[in-house]
Amino acid sequence: MRRIITFITLSVFLACVSCENFLDTQPGDQYDDATIWNNAGLVEDFLYGIYQGVPYPYQWYTCASLVDEAVPVQNDGVVRRVLTSTMSPEEQAAFTDNWANAMDNWWWGKAYSNIRECNLFLSKIETANIPDEAVRQQFIGEVHFLRGYFYYVLMAQYGGVPLIDYVVNVGDNYNIPRNTFEETINFIIRDLDDAVADGRLEAQTDKTRATAAAALALKSRVLLYAASDLHQNYGSYTSGYMHPELVAYISGDRVALYQAAKDAAQSVMDMGIYSLYTGKADPAENFQQLFLQMSSGEQIFTYQMDKVQTYYYGTDWIAWVYGTPSYGGWALNQVTGNLADAFENADGTPFNFEAQKSDPYSNRDPRFYATVLYNGAPWYINSWGTLSPTNIDIAGADGQNNSTGYYIKKFISPGENDYYYGTRQPQPYVHIRYAEVLLNYAEACLGLGQEDLARGALNQIRERAGMPDIPGTETGDALLARYRNERRVELAWEVHRFFDVRRWMIAPEAYVEARGVHYDTTGHAYSSFVYETRAWNDRAYFIPISFAETQKNTALIQNPGY
Repeated sequence: MRRIITFITLSVFLACVSCENFLDTQPGDQYDDATIWNNAGLVEDFLYGIYQGVPYPYQWYTCASLVDEAVPVQNDGVVRRVLTSTMSPEEQAAFTDNWANAMDNWWWGKAYSNIRECNLFLSKIETANIPDEAVRQQFIGEVHFLRGYFYYVLMAQYGGVPLIDYVVNVGDNYNIPRNTFEETINFIIRDLDDAVADGRLEAQTDKTRATAAAALALKSRVLLYAASDLHQNYGSYTSGYMHPELVAYISGDRVALYQAAKDAAQSVMDMGIYSLYTGKADPAENFQQLFLQMSSGEQIFTYQMDKVQTYYYGTDWIAWVYGTPSYGGWALNQVTGNLADAFENADGTPFNFEAQKSDPYSNRDPRFYATVLYNGAPWYINSWGTLSPTNIDIAGADGQNNSTGYYIKKFISPGENDYYYGTRQPQPYVHIRYAEVLLNYAEACLGLGQEDLARGALNQIRERAGMPDIPGTETGDALLARYRNERRVELAWEVHRFFDVRRWMIAPEAYVEARGVHYDTTGHAYSSFVYETRAWNDRAYFIPISFAETQKNTALIQNPGY
């Protein structure tokens, strides 16, 4: 991938410049303008470097293990503090620099480092030597998208944050107060609007870079966050907090936010160039293959890692760290019974483990078979790089000790071998896909009371999944609950659930006992068990700002409850 290779080239160049100027006291990221900004190729390489700040989620601990989608087998403070709501300004667990790279590039310091690179780029690009003005405008659009994305990362965790649209240098005033939540939302929306202004991204078709659809889809996501219960019903969890404007959209019109979110999603839908992936006739196989395609009409914004050319250890972690033991993986992040039970029966009725435990894996939502590996599921055994068909055996080869009895199948290619040997394959990660746009549209419509439109969008997704339509008789709270469950199973393990349960304020329902399933080989019976306990405290609706940051920037006000 050119993004990776060219960024490495630029990094080597910048390292050389830094070495040559070592005796100068200027910061190491103050580059030679005559060299960088007068060379169109190096300007684009600088832009590629900013893209490296977009989170790549295949890390030792996945975000799924920070909520009710997964359990971390190798449990320590990085995840445990999150799962028990015991994070503090001194111990931010997964949300600060940690050995496991959990939530890498979501961290406060990394996000602001990436924002500084955006500000530097925007301060230089107008006078940079870019012969083609259309290319210059495209670059400007891409960086506005990226800055909006990085501020979204901060907003999703902290609420209102300091909004910095200039380059902060050594010696500058670091005491910059937090902007309100509403100001933060407005700033992000302006950046995303600027990204597509004057057709800047109309010619952009590379889905690993910002496109007009990516900006509009992210806009719909951000506006939904602003309209969500967490930022509207602030009084229910911030009692006594003196600065609710930092975490709540106090003066805004909630209906207007839903309408703007709907309009942004509708704009992507009206483009007519994106669609749900339907490359395979079988719904389960189709859903599995969706995440293995390097390119498809469903993808809007992706991260592509070329494992053949780039031997970065993280590129294989989806198979190596999350894969089943018989497959050659370590299974360090395992699917919870909580998530497995969320997949409906094939006829659209809710699944009930206790009522169906004699035969729990028959006639389920086809997405279940594409997402979860369960006892008896067809899969592969990996023996020194050779994959052979087998069936998952949670009481044998795939282990019942230290196991939930469920493993992840989603994202993992049947042809993917262990990190240490075997065939290496490219691995895409889809940050934004068309199914999310439809879900965002449906949620906005529900907020506006337009249930028929919401149901229609949901039924598009369900039809692709091989599931029956949601009946027109299902309305009100029942339809809202159906929507939330649909989003849960469709976007499982895609870094949405952690934030969804917070913005919907249903975290007390999510941070309950994480369950697994045992299989008795003698009686051929299944039983549910508690894998680990969890706990919830309302202060965990937001991530605490680190003590170190509040010492560096004394103008920062801490989030409620910390």
